Order: sequence, then structure tokens, then C-alpha cells
Amino acid sequence: MKCRSVFWLLVVLSLLAALPAAGSEEAVLTVGDDKVSGDEILYLLSLELGGNDALAALRLKEMTEEERADFLERVSTALLFSRGAVLKGLHIDPKIAAQLRWNQVNLLANAYIASLEPRLTFGDNELKAAYEKNRQKYVRKGSARIRHIFVTSGEKGRSALLALLSGEDFYSVAGRLSEDSASSASGSETGWVEEGTLPESLDRLVFSAPLNTVLGPVEAGAGFYIFEVMERSEGRSLSFAEAKKLVASDLQKTVLSGEAASLRKRFPVILRPAALGNTPLH
Repeated sequence: MKCRSVFWLLVVLSLLAALPAAGSEEAVLTVGDDKVSGDEILYLLSLELGGNDALAALRLKEMTEEERADFLERVSTALLFSRGAVLKGLHIDPKIAAQLRWNQVNLLANAYIASLEPRLTFGDNELKAAYEKNRQKYVRKGSARIRHIFVTSGEKGRSALLALLSGEDFYSVAGRLSEDSASSASGSETGWVEEGTLPESLDRLVFSAPLNTVLGPVEAGAGFYIFEVMERSEGRSLSFAEAKKLVASDLQKTVLSGEAASLRKRFPVILRPAALGNTPLH
């Protein structure tokens, strides 16, 4: 249990590296030239208690001197181990260095987003105005419950279709002939699919075919499909109440995109996807 606590504190210390120094506040713990303030200890304690600052303050107040000393000892052990890691050069190990870097990046990025909170919160009037302006965007697409058999050749597809038309049930034909392990294992049941998610040639037929009719083989992607539409739900516009969270999310994305665009003017961004393709895999 103590090993887990020390490991947890080591992770926390990588986050603390991104925080400002304790300043003039009296240090409650010193390890070499590392000084830890009471506020930092309170922060670590709040993390142990699920991020509840008020509970952490109450817990610290109720701690006996022995419990406080034990907590400080755990923090000092983590600091000692982090110093030991530096002495061994572990901080320059590529994986460790990347973890330290991106822990800090994520912490600061989240803090920056939190600083934008007033601009990311919208009242009902703003949300309704955005909803009315983009009402056509907020729709629930049509969906269909289907079952299918997938094969890699037209000949196999025709054999499957013939078996179905001869009276063999879909479940047994799928288990016997389908080359899609998922549909074979589930007895051909695909479940509900949303309009626009299937390959175009198949999608068009699924959302126009009569119900409970076996159709195919239809060539799509890497093979041929024999399918049956069992149920279908028509698409419709979402009400404001249904779309409210989506509208808020879209407005937040607009704010964040604008903020990123503004920062890009100050910090030019160069993307090199081709170079990424040459990255060696370990």
C-alpha cells in the first residue's frame, strides 16, 4: 500500500513541477533545495480526497501531529526518489521525458481552458438564437435495424441468397457462410445503424428497401452483402430541449477554435504528416 502511495505522489510531483514556486510562504518541508509550502501540501491532500479542497482543509485541521508528520514523510520520500531519478539520468529517458513534458502540457492546457470559462458558458437566449440560426444542423438521422451476411465474392453471395430464398433461416446461413466473424458469431444481427454510416451503395439500399425483404448481393467495400431491414426509424429535427447540449458544445468549439487561431498568430504551427509516416515503430 505504501508503494502505491509513493508512486501516486511521484505522479503528482510531475504535475507540481508546472506550478509556480511557493514564494515567500514558509516551507513546511525541505529536501535539499526543494521547498514545499503548506498550500502545496494542502493541494496534495485534496488530490488524495478526490480534489475536494474544503474536505482537504478540514482533514488537515483534524490531523494529529503524528499524521501530519507521516504525510510529510511520504511527500519527502517522493521528492527523494525524484532526486534519485535525476541522479540516475532517468529524467532524460525518452519515455520519462515525454511523460513529464506532456503531463505539464495537459495541465497548463486544461488550466488555460478553465480560464476561458466565462466565455464558454451560455444563457438560454444565446443558445436559442444559435439553435434557430442552425436549426437544419440539429437533426436525428434515420436509423435501421438490419441483419446481414458478408462474403468476398459474388458467387458466394448468390449461394447465400439462394439458401435464404429456399427457406433456410438467416441465422443458420450467416453462421455457415458469412465471412464477417462478427455477423457470423451474432447470427447476422447487425443492430441499429445510422443513415450515412454504411458504404454508400449499401446505405442507399438499406434506407429505401422494403422491410423484411432479403436483398443482395450488393457490392460494397471489400465484398458483397446480403441484408434484410427489420425495422426503420425516420430522421427528424431535434427540439431545442433535445439539441441544447449539442448547441452549447458547438458554441464552445467555436470559442476554442477562435482562441487557437489567435494563438497560432503568435506561435506559428507547422504540421508535417509525411514525416510522421517515417517515424520508426518500437
